[in-house]
Amino acid sequence: MAKTEEKEGQWTLSPEELEKIWKMKVKVVYRETEETRYCTLDELKTWDWGNQDIWRIVNGWQITSFKGLISMMHMKAQRGLEEVEILESPRCLMLAGG
Repeated sequence: MAKTEEKEGQWTLSPEELEKIWKMKVKVVYRETEETRYCTLDELKTWDWGNQDIWRIVNGWQITSFKGLISMMHMKAQRGLEEVEILESPRCLMLAGG
């Protein structure tokens, strides 16, 4: 289970938990075109997470950082799931009912 260090508010994962997350598939669905593709964690790190014009949704939750994505993946890995699906869309499309 993820551990939190009280002083710095940081959390760490055991090597076994990290391995489960690393092995998970990440499917990205572009809502604008309905195209899908799979991404690696290395690629996801490079996304512009600060861009508020692009929304990324996992299970109804907006993910706004790479750390938030890893946290969501950790929760899914704990339940034995092997894939995460990210819905990615311009903010205006999501607000318009996409």
